[in-house]
Amino acid sequence: MVKEIGGFAVPKAGHDKGRLYVIVGYEEGKYLLVDGKLRTLERPRRKQKKHLEFIYAQDDLREMFSEGKRTVRNEDIKRAIKLHAARVHTE
Repeated sequence: MVKEIGGFAVPKAGHDKGRLYVIVGYEEGKYLLVDGKLRTLERPRRKQKKHLEFIYAQDDLREMFSEGKRTVRNEDIKRAIKLHAARVHTE
């Protein structure tokens, strides 16, 4: 579970289907997801693994979460999602 923290996930079901999130934790059998806008670090979305599609791409956020030197802010989450979306659209 720890290796997914800092990576991206896209829900396969629910009203947020297809929306890109960053995984920030794992609690009580569910992943905690944030997007920095509607779902902030203070109010993460909880989803089961079977409802998620994992995207392993972002190394910067993983380093920030694992090092613990600097706190991750909602602005960092928004920037990472925006950069990932830009990379996907240019490929």
